[in-house]
Amino acid sequence: MNITPARFSLILLIALLSNWCNCYAQKGIWKPFKLLVVQPDTAIVDKYFNAEKDSIEAINLRDYYARISDMESMLNFKGYPKALDSSFKKTQRDLAIEIPVAKAQEPQVKKFKYFQTISQYSSQVYNYYFNEYAPFSTIYEIPWQDTSLANLKMLADTSQADYIVFYRNIHSGKKNGLPILKLTTLLYAHLDNKIILCKETEGDSNSRGDMWTCSIDIILSCLLINGVKTSTDEVAKVLQKRQLKQTK
Repeated sequence: MNITPARFSLILLIALLSNWCNCYAQKGIWKPFKLLVVQPDTAIVDKYFNAEKDSIEAINLRDYYARISDMESMLNFKGYPKALDSSFKKTQRDLAIEIPVAKAQEPQVKKFKYFQTISQYSSQVYNYYFNEYAPFSTIYEIPWQDTSLANLKMLADTSQADYIVFYRNIHSGKKNGLPILKLTTLLYAHLDNKIILCKETEGDSNSRGDMWTCSIDIILSCLLINGVKTSTDEVAKVLQKRQLKQTK
């Protein structure tokens, strides 16, 4: 099964509710922060992937509607264990607010481009890594905009963001005769007013399971998902060091 970004967001909601553990998010060890993930505005990939671009965009729209349906089902779900009564009721109150907001995003979702998988999935991965336990950080995707240093500072000032992630030079290539996707990930820190990470990584066409599962029938999807993995791994290392609470 291909775990697409739209599906992963629902899995994330359930995971947070169930207090699942993962390698990054441990109880109470992160100082909360605000992170913006800027959508890329373009990518250059081989014409071989033209049909797969359309498939990724169609699947994203399909999964958006499925996610709305899943959220509505959870909103009306009554069969949860009594031990989770308080958590589920809070989740359902949140869903009552989130569902209309999600539905209002339909026009924007219809404009989704395949390369925006990188920012969309990355923002969900960062939430999964850092927002399992309180205190919670604010992490979300924003539309593409100018990423000059002056504009990054203005954006961080107006949004009160601590960090901004953005991307450059997203392109396909080959390594040992197999397709890869290369991307450069940059991390801006408001406190320092500078780029504190600029790293080129690559994604291959392997399906690694769990949240890195992808369909081998859509190679470009695997390249994007694995590109997210290598990119978020690098950013997470930096954020871990900077946001780790000091222990006495």
